[in-house]
This record gives sequence, structure tokens and C-alpha cells, in this order.
Amino acid sequence: MKAAGVCLIVALIFGGAANAPALSTEEIANFTGPDRQKILEEGAKKEGELLWIGTFDEDNARPIVRGFTARYPYIKINRVRTDSTSALQRVLAELRAKAPRSDLITSNAVVELEDANAVQAFKSPVLDSWTAQDRDPSGFSAPLYITYYGVAAYNSSQVTAAEAPKTYEDLLNPKWKGQMVINSNESGVLFFISFLRMYLGDAKAEAYLERLAQQKVAMRAESARTVLALVAAGDYKIMINPFLVHVGELVRKGAPIDVTMQDPVAVSDNPMLLAKMAPHPYSTMLLIDYLLGPEAQGMLSNTGYFPANPAVAASPDLKPYQPQAKGFGKFRVDDRDFGEMMPDTQAWYARIFE
Repeated sequence: MKAAGVCLIVALIFGGAANAPALSTEEIANFTGPDRQKILEEGAKKEGELLWIGTFDEDNARPIVRGFTARYPYIKINRVRTDSTSALQRVLAELRAKAPRSDLITSNAVVELEDANAVQAFKSPVLDSWTAQDRDPSGFSAPLYITYYGVAAYNSSQVTAAEAPKTYEDLLNPKWKGQMVINSNESGVLFFISFLRMYLGDAKAEAYLERLAQQKVAMRAESARTVLALVAAGDYKIMINPFLVHVGELVRKGAPIDVTMQDPVAVSDNPMLLAKMAPHPYSTMLLIDYLLGPEAQGMLSNTGYFPANPAVAASPDLKPYQPQAKGFGKFRVDDRDFGEMMPDTQAWYARIFE
């Protein structure tokens, strides 16, 4: 539907026409034009709430929720904190039952949600100034924050900066055999395998990983943050594929940790999506705008995340770990490609490392 037609319908609805048709989530999600903000606010006042489900911890969500409700006091944000898989299962169950409750979803299960026709593409004016590299070309998701990955985090009390592995090839040095660790979950070794497959191509990636497996890399099921803490404690000398934000956290606390990065730096988004059957689409689009905007992105920066909005600076503690600080480029691991490759990637992991 063209913008003029949408605006006419909205005018009829909010002007009190008794038989005006209700707008779909698709129409609301794609409003454009100077009256967009007014239309969303008027609709949100009638909704009064929304449900945000998925990843993102409560401590860091709390100030953002306060900031949003200060701007829109008539909207209550209800939150269900869960992992990506549980969020996916919940949304799909709602879809099957035709009993929608979820509005905003923060989950890495982008492929599964899109394949199930469970999410709606949307437009936000905040994204208009972002480069194509920083946006999802399909319009189905937008990043809440960014994750950058290093080559190797190392215990600086045990490994000197001069000898630390600078490249992925350096990880194959026999001196590191039995001294390295990686977390064995999706964001650890499976991400690392998928990144190498995308970056090097399958043939070169497989040859490299087979050589890396000879290094007897320890696989730990704990979170990436916990595994890095084990390196800081001296249990291992090196962690492969560390989150650079975690490195910054430990350095700030005075831990004996440093990191190396290779050009280009692996990057992933932490996406948010709009539910296809969102019961509160007006309120949710206002929240999406807010989460992408400078106020919320600034809060994320202040609490130790790499902001997704390119106009918002990272905190001083994290700036040294941004690719641009070293003149490095970024290699974005696309959520769709990552998801589609996952069955083969899991098979590679079982064959090469288990």
C-alpha cells in the first residue's frame, strides 16, 4: 500500500470512522513520511504495552526500559529473558496456536524465524543514515549491538606480546599445543568454523581446521566470558576466537589479559526482529526506533557493548578493540548464512574435533 493510502486509512481510524479497516503489522512496520511519528504514538496510546522476548540481560535492559518509558509513559514494556532457541520455540508455538503475544524478538535464530514466516520486515528512519554494510538488506532485522572477535586472547603474565599469535596461522605453532582453549557452543567453535568457511572457502578452511585439531585445543562448554576468565586465571595460555568486549572488561578490571586481531576482523550482529503477528506493532516500532537511536545506543556503549549505530562512539575502554582503531576492515558473518551452514558446520566439528 502506498504511503498516502496508509495515511488516509490511519486518518479514518483515528478520526473515529466506525468501519475503517484495521491496519496490518506490515503496513504499520513500513510507515514513512513526516506523519509517521504521530501515527505510531497515537496507535501506541491505544495499545498501552508490548512484550519483548529473547536474549539481552536484565541489568543492561533496565536503563533502556526506563529511558523509553520516560519518553512514552503510556507504554509498558513487558520482558521475558531467554536464550535464542527458547525465544524461537515460543514464537513458533504462538504462530501455530494463532495466539500471538510476542512483539519484539532478540534472537540469533533469524533464518528459522524467516523460514517460518514468523517475522515482519520493517523500516526505521534511524537506519536511513547507516551504510549498507551496517544494515540488513532484507529489512527483517536490525542490530541491537555488535560483536567483534579476536584471533587470540592470551594471559599476559605467561605469554609476551612479541610471541603471542598474531594470525590464525600462528595458532598452528607447535609451541601452543595443549595450551589453547575455545568455548564449544554456537558463539565459540561453531562460529569460528563458519567464519573460516566463509572467509577462506571450504577447502582451505577444512585443511586449516584439521591442522588446528592437532594442537589439542581444549573445548569448554562454559560461556565465552567464563572461558576467558580461565585464561586470566592461568588455566590456559590462549583463548581462540574471544569476544573483544570481554577482553576489554577484564583489562578494565586489571586482569592479565591481552588480545591480537587480524585484518579483517570477524563481526556478528545481535539482531532484533518484529513478530509477524505482533499484537502491539505501533508500540514495538517506537521501541525499535528508540533502540537504534543515539540515546539507547549510548546506554549500550556506557555499559560495555559495541554500539550498532555508527554515529555512536564506543566507550574509551573498548575503542582500542574496534577494527577501525587498527585500520582493519570487518568481515561480517551474516546470520542467514551462518544459520544455513550450521548443519554442515556441526558435522565438521564432530568429524574434526571430537
